[in-house]
Amino acid sequence: MKSVKRVMLFVALALGIMACDKEDAKPPIEPPTTELWMPVFLSDGMVVQQNSVATYWGRTNAGATVWGEATWSNERVSTTADAEGFWRLDIPTPAASMTKHLVSISDSHLGRKTIKDVLVGEVWHFAGQSNMEMPMRGFGSVENGNYQPVTDAEQEIAAAAGLDYFRYFKVAYQASSTPMEDVRENTWWRASNATEAKEFSAMAFFCGRRLATELGVPVGIICTPYGGTRIEAWMPTARLATFNPDDYKDASELDASAAKKSAPGLLYNGMVYPIEKYTIRGWAWYQGESNIDNAHAYARLQEALVDEWRKAKGDTACKLPFYCVQISGFSTKTDDSRAKMVEAQWDAVNLIPNSDIITTSDVGDQKLIHYPNKKTPGERLANLLLYRTYEQQDINPYGPKVESIRYEGNKAVVALSNAGGLKATEQPIPYVQVAGSDGVFYTATATIGANGTLMASAPQVSAPKAVRYCFMSWHLSTVFNEAGVPLAPFRSDR
Repeated sequence: MKSVKRVMLFVALALGIMACDKEDAKPPIEPPTTELWMPVFLSDGMVVQQNSVATYWGRTNAGATVWGEATWSNERVSTTADAEGFWRLDIPTPAASMTKHLVSISDSHLGRKTIKDVLVGEVWHFAGQSNMEMPMRGFGSVENGNYQPVTDAEQEIAAAAGLDYFRYFKVAYQASSTPMEDVRENTWWRASNATEAKEFSAMAFFCGRRLATELGVPVGIICTPYGGTRIEAWMPTARLATFNPDDYKDASELDASAAKKSAPGLLYNGMVYPIEKYTIRGWAWYQGESNIDNAHAYARLQEALVDEWRKAKGDTACKLPFYCVQISGFSTKTDDSRAKMVEAQWDAVNLIPNSDIITTSDVGDQKLIHYPNKKTPGERLANLLLYRTYEQQDINPYGPKVESIRYEGNKAVVALSNAGGLKATEQPIPYVQVAGSDGVFYTATATIGANGTLMASAPQVSAPKAVRYCFMSWHLSTVFNEAGVPLAPFRSDR
């Protein structure tokens, strides 16, 4: 009998609240049994995607009614929490503006949360390992003798100190064997200013700053970086079960330190799953160094990762773009292991619908894997987004591209497209090799030829059969088109 009364009371309460037209109308008092809960990044200062929906979710009492409203709309939306108390609201968003809004979420058990300083604009999810993570303040410290700086960081931060409408949220490290509902609480939305921008990912800072100023709308970047991590950690373990065991490494094949963060599924569960419901415009991905040992499978692994991330958002039509940043040259070794990973990254783009990549072959540092010049690739990434997603056709984000290779006597002639204004900043052009029928490569003398060609020859090779450019772990591209984008590493002898 008591249970029936409770049900009747609950129904009456819900109906009473739904009948209230005024926001300050008071429903009958019933002590809440569960606090209205929402993830920590649905918080003050957030940016929501324009011309879409702002998704809010959380938990409350099972069966409770939950309402959501935003000051950008007169519409009040509602839903009912499921048997586990989970609820989700999709609030339609208008076109972007600089207006600061309030979002109110309330439930039928007197729970209420108000989110302030909400902007409507463009939202991107950036992810990857340490070169994506490297903050504007740099890594390490001068005091400890391990400082790795970002070039001209203080001046660049000062130049963007007034961009309150450029916001950043870094998801803290969180590895988990099971999907997590929330990210760690020591994170929050930061606006670009002289203090907070020091903590921005440098890649995100330079890309986001360019987007915000070029588009003239609020830009929010959610960043999920974790240095020294493998791609296997960023995708659901179930998907890896479809691969040959030789194509990836599980926890048993990693040392104890690596296994804590790079074992399959750990970062997907801990850092990606908690934010999957958030509406975004697309992704930027900068990862690969930690997977050099399985470059042969990397393109297919990345294809699977993108497929899983899109499925989680219901993006069966592949409308959400996935943009990549190529790893740069590094290493005192003379091998080609990093070059093979670069090749795999470009292969991945060819496998993944609505995907693209920028090259970083001209900005690496032979001794610093966290190279200081993050502005060049950051703005290059912004150019790609502006061209591909925002359709600014006056921008050329691409470098010269190999169209064909022919051999004329003792010369290899590489024909390039998108090669207007082709130039070399160093003569003869370094990091070029040719080989004859024996497959032995020799350092070549290379120059720019007519009609956008690269010509290479070596005295040891009378009849070249193969040519390579920057196809080695350490390289620094010196061939550029008039857009200032370098020729990416390639080889003809795959």
